[in-house]
Amino acid sequence: MPRQTVSLLVFSCLAVYSLGVARAQDPAIIAAAKKEGEVFFYTGKNLATMQGVANAFEAKYPFLKVRITRTSGEKLINRIRTEQLAGKFLFDAVSTAPAPILESFNAIQPYCSPEAKAFASQFRHPTCMWTGIVGNYYVVVYNTKMVAKEDAPKDWNDLTEANRKSKGQIAIDPEEYSWLAGMEGYLGEERTQKLMSGLARQDIRWQKGHNNIADLLAAGEFPFALGYATRTEEMRAKGAPVDWVKTTKPIVVDPHNLAMAARPVHPNAAKLWIDFLLSNEGQTVLFKHKEAVFRPGVIPQGSPLNSAKLELATVPATIFAKTTFMHYQSKFDELFGPRR
Repeated sequence: MPRQTVSLLVFSCLAVYSLGVARAQDPAIIAAAKKEGEVFFYTGKNLATMQGVANAFEAKYPFLKVRITRTSGEKLINRIRTEQLAGKFLFDAVSTAPAPILESFNAIQPYCSPEAKAFASQFRHPTCMWTGIVGNYYVVVYNTKMVAKEDAPKDWNDLTEANRKSKGQIAIDPEEYSWLAGMEGYLGEERTQKLMSGLARQDIRWQKGHNNIADLLAAGEFPFALGYATRTEEMRAKGAPVDWVKTTKPIVVDPHNLAMAARPVHPNAAKLWIDFLLSNEGQTVLFKHKEAVFRPGVIPQGSPLNSAKLELATVPATIFAKTTFMHYQSKFDELFGPRR
């Protein structure tokens, strides 16, 4: 293909993309949002983190105020469902890991933000129902005072019955159903069952809560754990003797998804807010608040959280259907037995 033709194609693609972004900043949308004056946002993320993004958004759009309601994922879903059954829609946008379940009772609607085009397909819904803004990486975490880097496991199989050094040395939360679903989606049912059966014979140290597990690991209560990469990086930066394994295949990612309400109170402000959360600017603010963001180019190449050298596999969105979730709960129970 002649060089001039290639250049013309590249220019055309860039022009089309720029036009798409420009439409998101359409003066009519901005004018309408200005009249709305605010956006109601429900989220399961840390309040300080989302307030940090809201502050940046309000600096860009000083005529808008972000009203944040923060609660846990399950409570958030129940709140929205209760409001909906009462004939009320009191939010404009929502971000939570189980956002896909909101589609099943028509609480959210598609919004094809032009900013979402930058995200890999595994982090966005094919018809724009939601987009993952950040995620938790499920990784093998270890205490660096108890385990030398060269002795740390390289892959999941290093923690199974083949490695007797792991027996009674691994801490896991007793409700890691999403992790199991993500592993099965990547490895297949047979390989996953073999791996989990091997782990089950290691006398797992069951501990509730990822923050609790991270603190106990750092204190030397056990050398290994299934934990979050972002939490580990945050603790490392403060001097804690912890690190995580980057070579496991896969590293399961549980996305925190963003969606627009089916009947937003402030539809134009909601569009601007969603666009901002997905933009390079918004994603940068999230990363500065220690989040693993999904927009390419935001996480520096030198960061351990950069996905370029990680084998990431997302938790299947289908897990959030009631019957599917119960299926993985039952399977986890069968594999690991009593663990309270």
